[in-house]
Amino acid sequence: MGWFDGNPAHLWQHPPQAQGERYARAMGGVDALMDRARSFADEGDLRFAAELASHAVFAAPDRDDAKGLLADVLTRLGHGAECATWRNFFLVGAMELREGVPPTAIALAESLASALSVTQILDSVAIRVDGPRAWQEELSLDLSMTDSGERYRAMLSNGVLIHYPEPKDGDADLALTLTKEQLLGLLSTGDLDGVEHRGDAEVLRRLMSVLDEPRPDFPIVTP
Repeated sequence: MGWFDGNPAHLWQHPPQAQGERYARAMGGVDALMDRARSFADEGDLRFAAELASHAVFAAPDRDDAKGLLADVLTRLGHGAECATWRNFFLVGAMELREGVPPTAIALAESLASALSVTQILDSVAIRVDGPRAWQEELSLDLSMTDSGERYRAMLSNGVLIHYPEPKDGDADLALTLTKEQLLGLLSTGDLDGVEHRGDAEVLRRLMSVLDEPRPDFPIVTP
């Protein structure tokens, strides 16, 4: 799933850390890999220097010298980038390597959450499902939105949560009649108090139990 350029050699590549370990072994070790990265940086080929230095960092994430090398290359790339978005990526990556992952000041404010459509809210739940943990779960949930008149069914099976509007076939395991504000509160607390419902209330607990907590502070240039 995802972007693919059609070259079968790119179809099933190793993930970044495994790639880094193999690049280091092919080059004769992390030190040799870093030496090659420095050589390309000295030649002005910062793009390939960053690629090699990144492999060194993923092969040896505890090596401060590897992080320092990649940070220097990314800083030079950032200073030469005309596109503000590219420059920010380069320089934030360099900052992470030198100072660690910075805590984010961005949170899902109530005003932002309330601006989401019901479909977007359900999508935000779906991407939090831990597939392996949810693999044996099978459940369905109907939502009747009193403030918009919309109706949705959400179904969890095979580790994936899908949803669609205007369900017509049969009854879901749990049916909720509520407003969008109540839906947001429900997903935050897992509490059905004050929400009109019928069916198996345990369905909500089962769904909440397979959701990952959002992680806003995550690395972008280290394992």
